[in-house]
Amino acid sequence: MTGTPESTGTPESTEKKPSGSRPALRRAAERAPVVLAGAAVLVAVVAVAVFGVRAWNVYFDEYPAQQTRDAATQAAEQAVLNVTTIDPGDLDGFKSRAEASLTGKAKDEVLGGKDGSVLDMLGQAGPGTAKLNARLLRSAPSEVNADEQTAKVLVYVVTTLERPNQPGVDETRGFDVSMTKDGDAWKAENIVGLEGIVYADGGGAAAPAPATGGGN
Repeated sequence: MTGTPESTGTPESTEKKPSGSRPALRRAAERAPVVLAGAAVLVAVVAVAVFGVRAWNVYFDEYPAQQTRDAATQAAEQAVLNVTTIDPGDLDGFKSRAEASLTGKAKDEVLGGKDGSVLDMLGQAGPGTAKLNARLLRSAPSEVNADEQTAKVLVYVVTTLERPNQPGVDETRGFDVSMTKDGDAWKAENIVGLEGIVYADGGGAAAPAPATGGGN
């Protein structure tokens, strides 16, 4: 018997139906930007928190210590230069510089105390004696206490002893300088020479140069 074979189904029945997982994937894809945005916000919040803690440490811990270190070191350098730059013909200038940078024991030793002072010895030497000049070589803080406003600084200078009609004599000198905050200014309260230093005119009696105080 001839004829057209019977269809086994409608065209609709032969099409593949969408997988059930696709709607789920679509929903996940739709939610992804929201999830990523939330993660980005979380990372940003954590970064801000970390930065805030770091900024706090820098501002309240590291910055004051750095300020103390820098200010004390600069003042120690100036104090050593002030007391190792000596012109017997200008003792008023020497005294003024010393008063601006010294306090406590160092001030007594240089400007006056019960055992005399460097200023007294320079006055006895007379204005025609040798001059002493100094230039900074290097410096470094060895101790810093920002809370107590104290510090210790190692300072090295090159001193030049100048006598009339003679070439200058250069020597490297080191000093351990104890610094303290005196009002608004940093001042040296004790200056210890790391090596002996002598200030003397060619034929006169030797006088110890400033800044050779004893230990703490």
